[in-house]
Amino acid sequence: MSIEKLFSFGFKAKETYYASSLRRSTAAMLDVWIVLVLRMIVAQIVGMLWMNEQLHNFLLQFRTEFGTDEFKNTPEHLNFFIHHPLFYYMLIFYALIIMVGGAYHAYLNSSVWCGTVGKRIMKIVLIKENGVQISFGRGLLHYFLSVLPFAFLFYLVTYQLRYKLNLYQALTASDINIALSILFVLWAQIHLFTKKKVTVYDLICRTVTANGKTSTKWPWS
Repeated sequence: MSIEKLFSFGFKAKETYYASSLRRSTAAMLDVWIVLVLRMIVAQIVGMLWMNEQLHNFLLQFRTEFGTDEFKNTPEHLNFFIHHPLFYYMLIFYALIIMVGGAYHAYLNSSVWCGTVGKRIMKIVLIKENGVQISFGRGLLHYFLSVLPFAFLFYLVTYQLRYKLNLYQALTASDINIALSILFVLWAQIHLFTKKKVTVYDLICRTVTANGKTSTKWPWS
């Protein structure tokens, strides 16, 4: 890591070293709550300006088609919903909500802060292996790779509900589930065993998380 380049970004610490798993995890938890609040605000605004009207139109057409307001898990009702514009609007809506987290992490991690609000509080930064500031694109890739394990958790919960299994039974139900479970653990926890405290997505993006804090007051400075 180039310490000289770290100093060029105004780090207050005289020495920089790789952030511990505890500091990274604490920063991540802080960011989870911040992003959750941001998503609630965006969802509320988009709902009032756009989605509420689309949902109202769907309910009117659904009542006209089936003579009821009660949506049931039947082929007729599901087919009506899937082929209705509301289905595609909801996909756009949820994609927008997901992108709130992506934009938050990518912008702040690629800013002169070199980190999110959570990282700022914990006095750690996300930088490239050579010690320079990451780009917005790299920050976006880093974020989506970091949340990829949630896709496995969603799959696992769906698998449990479908086959009415407990967690252990779902994890060991097939070779694929076992392999995915091992991959999930490595993906999420390998930083506990690496010298630089890097994760799989750090290795892919060629980034490290270091102790330090830039002297800039605002991320857009």
